[in-house]
Parts: sequence; C-alpha cells; structure tokens
Amino acid sequence: MEATFKQEKKNKARHTMIRKAVELLTTDRTSACCVRRSYVRDLYDYYIQQDESREKEEASNIDMSYIRTWEEMHIQKIGTKRASDLSVCYFAGPEPDNDFMEFISMGVLPQNIWAFESEYKTYQQALESIDSTDFLQPKLLKVSIERFFENTPMKFDIVYIDSCSTLVSDQHALRCIASMFKYHRLKSPGVLISNFSEIDPSNSIERNDYNDLITRYYCVKDDIPILVERDNKIEFSSGYNNIHELVTNNFNEYYGNFITAMICNSGSISIPALRFVNSTYMQNLSNQKVEIPLTIDVDEINKVKNNTLYKYSLINQLLLKKGIINAGVSKNERLLNELSANWNASDLFSCLRKLHKIRKEGLGVNPEIKPIAEFFDDAKNLYQFLDKPNRVLFFDLVINQLSYPMHYCSNNIHRLTYVAKKKRMFTDLILFDECRYIYDWLPAIHQIKNAFSNLSWQYTFRFALDGLIKQRIAYNDEFFYQGSVIRKDAHSFETATISERENIY
Repeated sequence: MEATFKQEKKNKARHTMIRKAVELLTTDRTSACCVRRSYVRDLYDYYIQQDESREKEEASNIDMSYIRTWEEMHIQKIGTKRASDLSVCYFAGPEPDNDFMEFISMGVLPQNIWAFESEYKTYQQALESIDSTDFLQPKLLKVSIERFFENTPMKFDIVYIDSCSTLVSDQHALRCIASMFKYHRLKSPGVLISNFSEIDPSNSIERNDYNDLITRYYCVKDDIPILVERDNKIEFSSGYNNIHELVTNNFNEYYGNFITAMICNSGSISIPALRFVNSTYMQNLSNQKVEIPLTIDVDEINKVKNNTLYKYSLINQLLLKKGIINAGVSKNERLLNELSANWNASDLFSCLRKLHKIRKEGLGVNPEIKPIAEFFDDAKNLYQFLDKPNRVLFFDLVINQLSYPMHYCSNNIHRLTYVAKKKRMFTDLILFDECRYIYDWLPAIHQIKNAFSNLSWQYTFRFALDGLIKQRIAYNDEFFYQGSVIRKDAHSFETATISERENIY
C-alpha cells in the first residue's frame, strides 16, 4: 500500500509537535502551567522592595507560611513525570505507525499509546499495517475517539486530533475536542495537538460562510456598536464591512487564529459554562428559575459589548445565534453545536446569557449569598492594588471552582502551517492547565467571606490569580475581569501572548 501520510512537511510538523509535547510534560514540566510556582513570591518581593507605598504596606501583611503552603500545593498539583509515565491517544488513520513511532522515539511506552479508527476499511488497513507479534504497536480500537471519551473513564497526557478536515465538518473533530473537555479526558497539565485543513479556495459558498463567521468573531474588537436597526431590520454596522474586508484579504491568517480561539474557548469557557448551569451547583448562585427571554434586541447586544464582560464569548454567541442575522446561519449553528459536544440540556447560548445575567445584573441571586457578594463590593474589605475587585470576582470564583475549566497557557501554545498534497494544514499544540493550585486554595462558597477576611490568605490567592489573568487577558476577559493586582507591562509579570504561526516550507 502506498504511503499516504508521509510527506516531508507533514513528517516535520508531526515530529516537531510530538517532541515539544513530550518535553513540555517531562523535562520542561515546571513551565507547563499557567502560573509559575514562584509567581506569588515574586509578586510579594516586588511590592516589599518598593519604597514606602500602600502596596508595600498591604503586602507586608502576608505571613510567609501561606506562600510556602501555596508553593507546596503547586508542586503537588503539577508534579513530575518521565516520558515513560505519559499516556497518549490519537487518530489512527490507515498508517498508525507514523505517529506511534514518533511517540516511542521520545520514550513513551508502547503500552501507554492508544489509537482509534471507526471507519471499517481504514481500520482494516491500519490493523494490517501493524499486525505482527511485535509488542511495539499501539492499542488499536475500532471505535471513534469521541465515543471512547464518552464511555471509558481514562485520562491522557497527550491527545492528538489529526482530523485533516476543516474546523466545522462532518468529521466533527471540533466536537470531539469539546467532548474531551466535557468528559475531562485530558490530564492536567496536558497537551492537545490538533490538525485542521484549509477551506477550499474554489468553494466560494463555504469560503463566504467562514468569512462571515470569522468576521462576527472579530467584530467585538471594534469600539463602535456592532448592530444597528434600519427600517425594522437588524443589520451589522459599518464596522462589519471593514473587518470582513480585512478577513477576506488575509483569510488564512484569520482562519488559523480562529481555529486556535475556538479550541481554547471550548475548554476554558464553553464547556465549563454548560457544565455549571446544567448542574445543581447553579442553585448556589440562584435559588429560583431564572427565565431569560429568547428574543434579543440590538440594545442588549451592544450593551453587553460595551460592558466588556463576555466580549469575546457571550457576544459572539449572540451574534452567531440563529435568527439575529440571517447570513451564514447554517455554519454558525453548526459551530455552536460542535462547541457544545451534544450537551443534552440548556444550550450554550442560554448558559452564557444566564451566567451573564446573574453575575453582572444580579438576576435571581440567592439571598443566602447576597451578604457575601456585598462583602466583595465593600472597598475596605479588598484592597484595590491595581483593579478594583467587586462581587463579580466572587461569582467567578464560585463558578470556576466547581465547573473545572481547562485554561490554556498562552505562552505555551505552538502553531504550525504547511502544505501537504496541495492542501494547507493548521497544526496547534495547546497546553491546558486546570489551575487547581488556584481553585483548590478556595474554601466552599459560604466560607469564602471568612477566608477573604484573612489578608494572608486573600493576598496569596489574588497574587496567584493575577498570573492566570495575565495568561488570558490579551484574548478574553470573561472571568476575573477586574482581578489584576499589577500592571500587565510590569517586568516579570507581563501579559502572555500566543506566538505567530510558523510556516513549514
């Protein structure tokens, strides 16, 4: 059988990403996290070494034993691993040895490598290619990796989704990734490697759908209103046309960035929102059924955008929702379904709106927790440092502690693009971190007020949280919007950024 996936450029991309993934989780593991272990101590030293200031005075309230305890917890959560400790799964395709040999060359044990293929003929080809008595072969299962995630409670250090399809397609690779987050099949820290193909330039209908889809996503970065109403018809403002032209003229760049954003948002925003709102934990925030109207008007959309909260996710769901703007409805709805991983309950659109209504507008807040929320609004209880914290910070703590988001580590995202068989591919390596060294520092909901009354505990937590905020603030600020304690350009505490996509020639 003629090799189908052994082109030089694809081999280079495969080798580069698999090597980077293994090294990140082993020899470079101390950096495989959103917040480095020294971050709290570094921030404490930064303020203590200042000339006389209120920040120095406040930081001096921290008992160092709290910082040492936090550092010990950080070590425990991140841990250490050798390559032989890693577990891996990937799409088999007809030639499972291609990826398999790369993993074992890095020291991953054959017994810890799983390969999945659900298509019968392809499975038979894959089985024949490795059928021998040699133990050097993966566990090849005739089942989709998505169904395996759903039915088997196993976690992997590295998940490799090499779909060779477009972002939204009948292969449902994005839905597979969302399912991975839904069932928590990626360990923390863990690496996801994905590979999506370009949009066929000759398919003008699909290309136009994606142009519209991506333009909607980037519309939120304009300061002008997104939508306007003319002659009883809702339309995009002129800002849409400007961005649409930019996306059209630089399509591959924007499409590649859009792939990265959708994957990142799936683990850190979309699936956690679905998990929390569709759980009994929702009663912690609201003890009554919060009814959200299905209809959305121009004022609401523009108001949410201007408030900046959820400007990278909620507002996009509003713009993508069927019935607001007719253009590109089919592709938009499919994207929302993929991101929701077939969640059989309140949909993603409803969940994001409901969380926004509760957090920002106080709709239906449980009376039992109102005193705790008011504690966060009182300036004398939480020193400002940089941002002025408020009750939204409290809601965010409760939501994220229980919804178990997988946060992406911006400065540990590596991206490649190359052409194989005349088709351009977009490969992403994204490190995800549950950040339990932050969320497990929190007590339960009714204990949070007392914990924040302890300045050593509070400041240790807020210093650690600042590190997570720096990882995501350049790309989304749905959660912890006013949680920063130091400027984003301060030395050693700068905003983390995603590197440009490297082209393999």
